[in-house]
Parts: sequence; structure tokens; C-alpha cells
Amino acid sequence: MNMTTLKDLIDEKKIFSPMEMAGYLGIGKTVAYAMFNEPGFPCFHIGRRKFVVWADLYAWLKANKMANIADKEREVDDTEE
Repeated sequence: MNMTTLKDLIDEKKIFSPMEMAGYLGIGKTVAYAMFNEPGFPCFHIGRRKFVVWADLYAWLKANKMANIADKEREVDDTEE
């Protein structure tokens, strides 16, 4: 039986710390840490360290993109009235 360890997941870049996520997405570390503190962001803790699984991050980004598009459409509708 082949067991995947946390170290394997980190080494394969399936799990990101805030700093690693910032570098991967091309965003600043302040924005990355703010995302990790956002309610509903899919991070988890190991001790005091925070991580996010790539698949969960991708799903969260897609969902928030759609939420942001809906917010922008509401803003346009509000300004047209």
C-alpha cells in the first residue's frame, strides 16, 4: 500500500503556504495572508502554520470569480437606475 504523506503533497506542490501561494499566483504576500484570513477560505492549520490544498484553492478562486462577476453586474444595474 502506497501512502501519500504531507511532505509528498508539499513537495509535489499540491499544498501551498501563504508565501508559496503568493509566488505561484503572482500576488503580494499581504494579499495572500488576507485571503488565508478570509471567512470561507479553504485553508487548514498544522500547528501555527496555514496551508491550502491546490484543488480547494482552485475551486475557491473559481467560485469567487463568479461572485465578483455577479457583484460587478449588480453595481452596473444600480448605477443605471
